[in-house]
Amino acid sequence: MWWDDMMDINLVPQYIVDTKKAYRKYRNYNLIKLDDLMNIEDYIIVVMTTNPYTYQEILSEIKQMDIKVRMVCSCAAIYYWNHRERMEAMLQVLEDEHSLISLVAMLEARVNGTLIEESIVDHRQYFSLHRFSCLNPKEVYIDAGAFVGDTLEQFLFEKFATFDSYYAFEPLKKNYNALEYRVKRLEKEWGIENKIICINSGLDKNSGKQEILSATPVSAQIGNNINKDDAEVIRTVSIDEYFAEKRISTIKADIEGKELDMLKGAEISIKKWRPIMAISIYHKPSDLFQIFEWIKEYGSEYKFSIRCHTANGGDTILYAY
Repeated sequence: MWWDDMMDINLVPQYIVDTKKAYRKYRNYNLIKLDDLMNIEDYIIVVMTTNPYTYQEILSEIKQMDIKVRMVCSCAAIYYWNHRERMEAMLQVLEDEHSLISLVAMLEARVNGTLIEESIVDHRQYFSLHRFSCLNPKEVYIDAGAFVGDTLEQFLFEKFATFDSYYAFEPLKKNYNALEYRVKRLEKEWGIENKIICINSGLDKNSGKQEILSATPVSAQIGNNINKDDAEVIRTVSIDEYFAEKRISTIKADIEGKELDMLKGAEISIKKWRPIMAISIYHKPSDLFQIFEWIKEYGSEYKFSIRCHTANGGDTILYAY
């Protein structure tokens, strides 16, 4: 997730340490163990993880070893320092104080490898702001990354099943099968018919096919640097192509770092219909400000808020409305 962004700021490593995968190849590097650094002097370790538990585990291991390291820091600290002007520009236009607190808390968590304070975490993901939870009988909702229907179920409770149509895009077959199963149950429970449309496809800037690797039930890796033997081939489509002249009113997206590409494939629809949006900005470091910049370019009248929905900095959402 972070590799390309780190290369963009010229943070090119001399060694890559990965104890669990030591002596395998990654790109043009031979992966090594931390022990292999014992005879090297005067270097900096950049910790390439945003998981606070893993980060602290790595720090603890380094402290226990007699290695001559000059400094240990997070990849986030270096990356966001390089783009501090863009971060400051984003801070200037956030709509409310809670957004400022949330963004700073996320940055501190990423930079220091710590958890966000519980008082800052908002547990109503995608629906924490009034504009996203109020009833709208004409609402056309796009759920990009529908997973197994968890957001859909929450949507029905928040909206009392008051909406026009709900488009659930889920590319992974296993998740899609679970989604369809859940939709059948929810339609019976809420007494609704033909309003929830399930699409076994991902949303991207273009239509086509991609390889995706689902490492855990709640995460996946998309792109060229994955194990092809374990990958699943998925179909993709753009919002502009799929909806063409169809009206849309809301876009929710959590699609493993493909959010910006999805927005690029939705330019016509966004400019025409001006949907409200709840977009994940925590996968790639550049997502944090680039997604904001793209939406602002599409519509200067948009207002922006940010909420952190988990203590580890994941599920941080940019709300545009």
